[in-house]
Amino acid sequence: MKKFGDIILAAPGSVITGLVLLIFLSIYPASQIRTDFNLEGFYPEEDPVIEDYQLLEEEFGRDDNTILIALESDPIFSTEVLQDIDSLTHSFEQIMFIESVRSITNAQQIQNLNDRLTFTNYIEEVPKTSGELEQLKSQLTDDPFLEGVLINKAGTTAAFMLQINEERNTYPNRNKIIEEIDSIIQEYRGQYEFHKSGIPFFRNQYVNLLNGEIIIYIGFSSLLIILLLWYLYRSVWGVLFPMIIVWTTLLFTVAIIHLSGGYLEIMSSTIAPILLCVGVADSIHMISKYDDARENGKPKRGAIIEMLTTLGSATFLTSVTTAIGFASLLSSSVMPMAKFGAYTAIGVLLAYIVTIFFLPVALSKSKKGRVFNEKSGSFYPLISRVLNKITAINRLHYRKILVLGFIGTLAIFTGVRHVDVNGKVFDDLGEDTELMQDSEFFSEQLTPQFPLEFIIETQTEDGALSHDLLKRVENLEEYLLQYDEIERVSGLHMLIEEVHRLLSDSENDRSSALPPDDATVAQYALLLEINDAPMLERLVNFNYSKLRVTAFTEDVGSKRINEMRDSISVYLSENFPNEEITLTGTTILSADLTNKIVYSLAWSILIAVFAISIIMTLLFRNLYMVIISLVPNIIPLLAIAGIMGFFNVDIKPSTAVIFTIALGIAVDDSIHYLARFRIEHMRSGSLFASLTTTTVQTGRAIIVTSLILIAGFGTLITSAFTSTAMMGILVCSTIAAALIADLFILPSLFYLIKPELRFKGEILRG
Repeated sequence: MKKFGDIILAAPGSVITGLVLLIFLSIYPASQIRTDFNLEGFYPEEDPVIEDYQLLEEEFGRDDNTILIALESDPIFSTEVLQDIDSLTHSFEQIMFIESVRSITNAQQIQNLNDRLTFTNYIEEVPKTSGELEQLKSQLTDDPFLEGVLINKAGTTAAFMLQINEERNTYPNRNKIIEEIDSIIQEYRGQYEFHKSGIPFFRNQYVNLLNGEIIIYIGFSSLLIILLLWYLYRSVWGVLFPMIIVWTTLLFTVAIIHLSGGYLEIMSSTIAPILLCVGVADSIHMISKYDDARENGKPKRGAIIEMLTTLGSATFLTSVTTAIGFASLLSSSVMPMAKFGAYTAIGVLLAYIVTIFFLPVALSKSKKGRVFNEKSGSFYPLISRVLNKITAINRLHYRKILVLGFIGTLAIFTGVRHVDVNGKVFDDLGEDTELMQDSEFFSEQLTPQFPLEFIIETQTEDGALSHDLLKRVENLEEYLLQYDEIERVSGLHMLIEEVHRLLSDSENDRSSALPPDDATVAQYALLLEINDAPMLERLVNFNYSKLRVTAFTEDVGSKRINEMRDSISVYLSENFPNEEITLTGTTILSADLTNKIVYSLAWSILIAVFAISIIMTLLFRNLYMVIISLVPNIIPLLAIAGIMGFFNVDIKPSTAVIFTIALGIAVDDSIHYLARFRIEHMRSGSLFASLTTTTVQTGRAIIVTSLILIAGFGTLITSAFTSTAMMGILVCSTIAAALIADLFILPSLFYLIKPELRFKGEILRG
């Protein structure tokens, strides 16, 4: 490190010029970063779950390209309201990128005209008399294809279904569509209550909210950190140097995310506060060491070299171990988790690189003797007194501390029995938000928006036109509706039943069954095909070898969906032995993440702990030291698992990464402590003296960085995303647990084990 310092200080202008150039080159790609929310993006392309979903898309179209708008009025069936619905329908049809619009004013009915099927609109002209309006209400609310879809049973809510062109279904285009929708319905807001939902609408509003929160995270976190730094150090340069480092790091990281084809979503949105805190922590440790050297009489250049030789390698070690903690998520098959781990690890290493290049040059140009003005307030003297007391307590009562620590950790960890692995399609938003309230409105008044899709493959042409198969599908519908979570089931059997009712003598019997034989089923299908029945292509493929059945379920969470899927799969295997059935859809994409998250989380933590153990082994070459170093890093993980249980926080994609963040934070502080202890032990050779100096000197920096971490992550508590707010609470709890472990448990373990340490050469010196 001394040679590196000499090179940097020999050409400070080149270093500054290089950094400024990189900053300017990063501004444009960073400004182009996009945000998105896409369940398909959680899986690798070759994943079987995605292949099943792509089969649905290829054969029948996507299940997530429809925006839903509900109009609430009591009654719906009045001339004025129906005229307004018709006008709205025509206005929505003019919106760019909208392929089709369905509403009750263009809904079609199947009629028997001289034993011929015809498709005509229910409303050719808006009715004027009360009798006509009542008859129309009866017809629409009795139609199994419309009730619960475009009209509710009570006739008080009507819906519009806006289907987006699949090739144009992108985030910018959806934003334009939503803006047009808002502009159109604005004229009618004084007369009606509107509700908007549907997966594409939710996805865009989710992203827009996320965009705003990312800006708030960065701004509010920066402000809190700046205020805290000023309170602690009362120095302009003590604020400016760390903030330049973290803002530069954040800019470089966002630019790399964009240039590598990445984007921001609920997981990666938390990278900003992580890097803000980690970058500040690195710079505080190094500046503190520089100030100590200056106070001890070192000249500026000598103090900078001592800072680099003493803490340059130590900070590199903490950065590498923290990066390893995040990079362990690369083992995850859940793609956002893997990307979050990769980009955060890159950001942590970038923070070190920016610090190690910028800080020596900036300090060399500073005219101040010290950067931090620690003695201008009462905070640091107070910390020193507290740390001296902690040192005495640890030395005298280390056994009691370890017993209390063990009992306390165990007591908190008992909460883990309440932890479930459970995630909903859209559960990161609070129930009181407009998005969630509108979604709940659709579930209560119409039909839930979350589909379970069944693709029944007969493997023979016209195999879907079998009376026996349709009868079994009819029985499947009855079976599915036994689940409280499933509100509605649609399929070809319903359409064939409707045609049979019209063409047989049971035209007025809504409960009529399927036709009696395959030939009649095939005849009805041909009639539907000849008449271009619009719903036919959504229910069967072109050669009638595949049949689609859709069950609409509430967003009850992956745990319940997986339970339902398991029991439904048993039913399917027993009743469809000769058919190949694929169960897919947006709901399945979300639910299937459950097992992947648990496996990925456990595996990544094991990798991180193993890697950290190797580093500790190489650093200390002592098994006892490996144990000592791991204990304070495991305690925060156990504590956070227990706290999640007591607060009923489920493990899901957005909360699973908390464990990795917790490990990264815990490792950073404990490595700083152990590195400083090694230096002091090499100087004095005394265990007690080394622990005293390390606890007082490094403990001070650990407390300050912990306060900064709490300030940074504390901003997440204000988030509208429930998982992000909970992440803020849990990470702050982790920081507190890690601080206690480092200041009490770690030194107490030294006093208990008293490891024999023999170091060769200079510790952590380049």
